[in-house]
Amino acid sequence: MYNYMRFLKTISCLLLTFSLSVQAQKGFNINIKVQGLNDSLLILATYSGDKQFITDTAFRNKTNGYTFSADTLLPEGMYIIANLSKVKLFDFIISGKQVITITGDIDNIPASLTSKNSEENKILFDYINFLSAKQKEMAILQQSKAQFQANSDTLTFIANRIQLVNEEVLRYINGIINTHHGKFISVFLNSMQEIEVPPAPILSNGRPDSLFAFNYYKAHYWDNTDLSDGRLVRTPTLHSKVEQYITKLTHPIPDSLVKSIDKLISMTGNNKETFKYLIWYLTTKYEASEIMGQDAVFVHIVDTWYGDQRMTWMNPTVKQNLIKKANTLRPILLGKIAPEMILIDTLQQPISLHAIKKKYTIIFFWDPDCGHCKKETPLLKDLYENYSKRLDLEVYAVCMDTSWNDMKKYIIQNNTKWINVNGFYSMTPDFRELYDVHSSPVLFLLDEKKKIIAKKILSEQMKNLIFKREGIKE
Repeated sequence: MYNYMRFLKTISCLLLTFSLSVQAQKGFNINIKVQGLNDSLLILATYSGDKQFITDTAFRNKTNGYTFSADTLLPEGMYIIANLSKVKLFDFIISGKQVITITGDIDNIPASLTSKNSEENKILFDYINFLSAKQKEMAILQQSKAQFQANSDTLTFIANRIQLVNEEVLRYINGIINTHHGKFISVFLNSMQEIEVPPAPILSNGRPDSLFAFNYYKAHYWDNTDLSDGRLVRTPTLHSKVEQYITKLTHPIPDSLVKSIDKLISMTGNNKETFKYLIWYLTTKYEASEIMGQDAVFVHIVDTWYGDQRMTWMNPTVKQNLIKKANTLRPILLGKIAPEMILIDTLQQPISLHAIKKKYTIIFFWDPDCGHCKKETPLLKDLYENYSKRLDLEVYAVCMDTSWNDMKKYIIQNNTKWINVNGFYSMTPDFRELYDVHSSPVLFLLDEKKKIIAKKILSEQMKNLIFKREGIKE
């Protein structure tokens, strides 16, 4: 007769074993044992764009090893082991099963590093050692190359050997990428592969297209990098790659920057991690940009991407403050009509900014107690007195102090004969909110239609810009 109770007992044991196995795989367990390492504590950290963050710490145990562990899994990517002084000892990979043992010798890192239970770390350490050996070989060849004259047979031999070494390295890397497709080590190494630019086509004038190499390189820059793979955020290379694309391969004007940024973010697909990294990095970069006109990039990011369903990660208060900042900046971007201000002058008369009939108007926000204003006022006065008639220019000087006495005293001391008004005695909304002015001095340059053509630059730059527009050479 079939023993039903024994069957139930067996199944129960199997289920318990399976349950314990599954439970054990829910967390990470990383064992580090480096001979000669005597620090009382090690740090486990991870990359996040251009920053590194501490993930865990481990004290030295009785066997002179260090164990990092928790009941939860870590996000996959590149991680750092650092000593108590926060000096990096080595990088390693967390991917797949997160039970990893790494051993080595403190006097021979990274060459001595070995890994158990982690094929990807074995591949990584072997790759590092292979690359190190080839770099040494290449250095010797380059040094030898400098000792021979051009066109000599020996020099040709060395050049051929250098090419062979480069090809050997490329084959080695491509072997890893192709053999381990989809694994983190493959994705990571592939993202570091440089784009090969083919020869430039010949134009109708018989010359090679001089712009081909740049345009091809930019167009194919991301061919080897999968921005929809969030694991790349936790590497030391992605941020520099993004930074190069934005600052070196994109013309630093808003229209070009916006096009490149939208392309980058669109390439993240539905991945939340890369999206979060790009949005935060680009928001902070352009919200605080010191380059005139690039605040339009920040406004575009908010307007285009802050409504995305993946924006749930941002603190609601921070998000609303950034949206508020974008709403403030939007009306005062370059090319916009400057907001109207009707402020009271020293004769207690309302003076309209938009009523000024001049080809150029400079708005000058200043404060009587501002040290920088005291340096800038004479420079602006020199521009006004020497060129106001020639350039058809007026200055609308807005005092940022409520005291009439201090304002008038400053005007008399500096003998400024332009339009002087007080920002706090107004028939229009608060000038500080209208123009995002919270310090001084701040200058805006307007054309005859009161369109903003420059802002937050000083008098000398204002003069140079106007001269350039007018075709005037000093």
